[in-house]
Amino acid sequence: MDLEQELGRRLKAGIKKNEPLSLHTSWKVGGPADFYLFPAGLAELVEIRRCSSKYGLPLFVLGNGTNLLVLDGGIRGLVVHIGSPFNYIHWEGASIRAGAGTPLPLLARATARKGLAGLEFAGGIPGTLGGALVMNAGAFGGNIGSLVREVILVQKSGAVINLSHHEIEFGYRHSNLPEKGIIVEALLQLKEEEAAVLEGKVEGYLAERMSRHPQLPSAGSVFRNLPERPAGSLIEAAGGKGMRIGGAQVSEQHANFIVNLGGATASDILALIKAVQKLVWEKFGVELQTEVRVVGEAK
Repeated sequence: MDLEQELGRRLKAGIKKNEPLSLHTSWKVGGPADFYLFPAGLAELVEIRRCSSKYGLPLFVLGNGTNLLVLDGGIRGLVVHIGSPFNYIHWEGASIRAGAGTPLPLLARATARKGLAGLEFAGGIPGTLGGALVMNAGAFGGNIGSLVREVILVQKSGAVINLSHHEIEFGYRHSNLPEKGIIVEALLQLKEEEAAVLEGKVEGYLAERMSRHPQLPSAGSVFRNLPERPAGSLIEAAGGKGMRIGGAQVSEQHANFIVNLGGATASDILALIKAVQKLVWEKFGVELQTEVRVVGEAK
């Protein structure tokens, strides 16, 4: 039995071959995945992890496809979509246990409605809990890592493990979770507050983000902010707003966003990222670091 037969037999949803990842990323770009998989739950995720080890194939985990640039040649091996089977919230007093596929805006609104504080900052962040944990997503002075008490992962061997917050390293837009395994769920510690106040905060943060952030396809903030100055401010001061390569443009609305005007390729976006870095370096002597992950192969 080969890999395709084995996975086809073990997965309820089967597999897709040569699936265009432009269909699954917020930038709407990216080449094909050799195999695109939709695990129906933890048991199938364990089987996928074991198969990837058995056949010596790389495995890439995909949530909502935000904060990600997939190159035009696509991704070799297995791409695993952590989707709706991992979208859930279990209430445990002032804590919640949520699946890695749970959208952050849903988490923010649901917890606020329950009178549980801590996740209001996430109301306007696109993406899922799993992706947020990987990069320690944050906004408005809050970050997800500060709330984590436990994370459940699937290791390369297929073993399911629990990591306490003492075993996890969170930094600015970074964590050590990717090297530990595939995130399945997390236990987050919140605190009780007035629901109406929390709901107002969530909607306020969301409205602020909507007013400042472009609505064209993007991947969120492209560059990491500097401690002393936001990256967007530097790019704007350097004259980078509106820079364009092919179908990719530095947003006229927010200079730390690169938008797909229509028909952009990953190579357009990558070239524009490098051009912005060069511009800011020449103007201010500052080396901008990317916040988005660049993955896959060039075409």
